[in-house]
Amino acid sequence: MQILNGRDLLPHLNKIRKDTPGFLLECSRRYGDLVGFAVGGSKVFFINHPDYIRRVLQDNHHNYSKDTIQYNTLATITGRGLLTSDGEEWLRHRRMEQPAFSRSRLASLDEVIAPAVEAMLERWQRVASDDVLDVDREMMAVTLEIVGKALFSIDLRTDAPRLTRAVLTALDHVIYRAQNPFAPPDWLPIPQNLSFRKALRQLDQAVYEIMENRRRSGNRYDDLLDMLLNARDEESNSGGLTDRQIRDEIITLLIAGHETVASALTWSWYLLAQHPLVWEQMREEVARLPADRLPCNPDLERLPFTAAVFSEALRLYPPAWLITRKALGEDVFDGQTIPAGALIVISPYVIHRHPQFWEDAEAFLPQRFTDGNERKIPRYAYIPFGGGPRLCIGNNFALIEGVLILAAVTQHYRLELATHEPVQVDPLVTLRPHDGLPMRLRKVQS
Repeated sequence: MQILNGRDLLPHLNKIRKDTPGFLLECSRRYGDLVGFAVGGSKVFFINHPDYIRRVLQDNHHNYSKDTIQYNTLATITGRGLLTSDGEEWLRHRRMEQPAFSRSRLASLDEVIAPAVEAMLERWQRVASDDVLDVDREMMAVTLEIVGKALFSIDLRTDAPRLTRAVLTALDHVIYRAQNPFAPPDWLPIPQNLSFRKALRQLDQAVYEIMENRRRSGNRYDDLLDMLLNARDEESNSGGLTDRQIRDEIITLLIAGHETVASALTWSWYLLAQHPLVWEQMREEVARLPADRLPCNPDLERLPFTAAVFSEALRLYPPAWLITRKALGEDVFDGQTIPAGALIVISPYVIHRHPQFWEDAEAFLPQRFTDGNERKIPRYAYIPFGGGPRLCIGNNFALIEGVLILAAVTQHYRLELATHEPVQVDPLVTLRPHDGLPMRLRKVQS
């Protein structure tokens, strides 16, 4: 195992800050699947092999916590929701929320997706063929509307732009803090901190209004919001959640439930625009569906190639591109001791490009996920939603939503890049295109 110290890392500081996925990819190619970093008194280990990843996320997951700078910084927005909590607290909340993502509920998800996509397509009809549309912003808006309706039975169409801006401002601040350990403390009234506080106030106000309106109405919707407001852990026979705990779960799911899917959809359109033959193949599949309605849940089994396109976009541009854990006790990887307190770094972006498990890894090849090919992929070589007990609770929600949106848009439009300039990837909380993704709409002939 190669150990890199501060002197080794000094020449790479700019790349580490601005292109962390690229830096980790270079490390894996130069030094192998287990790389150590010794900076000051910290011990950091970057692991990039399915066996090591399985060890951390599944086989010995009790030894690894989310008490890391990544999740603690994110918790300044989300609090201790499912994404950032640990131990018994996480398990209790997971049990409470799991029914909202059951197979029966997902089977009716199209009833929420179709109206949101239809409204988006109607807006697009007013866009001239030469006008430029920011597809990244469009995907953010439609996925926020869907998660609001599906999980909380609320209409976010009016609030979507404001909430999206608030979310992105807050998340940008998280990245800024993570990348700048010597940044001024949050309590200083500098513009960066003031923008963050304003965004957080907007998020809090929106969420507490959602809770208050539901309570005041007295209506029951049998949705996740009802589950949180009336929660009891039957297994432990413990009481309900505080308003702060409910707030944390709502914000966690609003952020995780829309930005991740929006990111994957944005990169799907980017890749499809660069590979017209792949788009044509997807279009042929979609064209076999009834043209007088948008695709719905029963159509999913008739959209295997569309699903493969989405899965391959998740491989090349996994929204959650970084996973970190803290070792609670000593562990061993292939004879190499990992001390207690060490930070473990896993990057889906990098493991998804491992040449041992992915042939022509940088190429966009959806056929990797068709005709049973996906069964040949080692489980922990493909982790767009993490793995083990902490597998994303909304992974199936995201897959259904992504495929149905891809198919619905493809029924009506082909999206073309508005510029030939390469799109820069910003490694924020999710992978995002720098300055959005400008595209032009081309109406598809029926």
